[in-house]
Amino acid sequence: MPAESSSPRTERTARSTPAAGEAAGDGAARRRVRNRLLAILAAIALYLCLALWLKPGAAARVSQSFADFRDSVSDRFRKHPDHPIDLNTATADELEQLPGVGPATAAQIIRFREQGGPFRRPEDLLAMPRMTRRSLDRIRPYIVVDSSR
Repeated sequence: MPAESSSPRTERTARSTPAAGEAAGDGAARRRVRNRLLAILAAIALYLCLALWLKPGAAARVSQSFADFRDSVSDRFRKHPDHPIDLNTATADELEQLPGVGPATAAQIIRFREQGGPFRRPEDLLAMPRMTRRSLDRIRPYIVVDSSR
């Protein structure tokens, strides 16, 4: 009788702990997956190297397109207007001449001016959403506020 009562307990313990073979199989499966991923990445890298080696002009085109994109983004911050721009009378085109100001920001400045009245000083721009001290400092040399109007 005592042998029967200890038998289910032994079976339960044996079922709850994984066998040594299962744990080793799990690690082997992970290694196979990792090796397959590495093989796929190596094949992609080899393909790209061969494609660029066989068509050297392709690499130049890709490199040039990245350079053009970088220049177009940085030109937005390098532009400077010819004369100071009055925030109270400027059109959207004039505001877009300011460094870091695009069409959306220019429209936002005009909308802010129409809703809140004329600007009294350049710091009034800081009340606009997304206008930071840094962006104000960037455009400050190029703006004026004529409050006589």
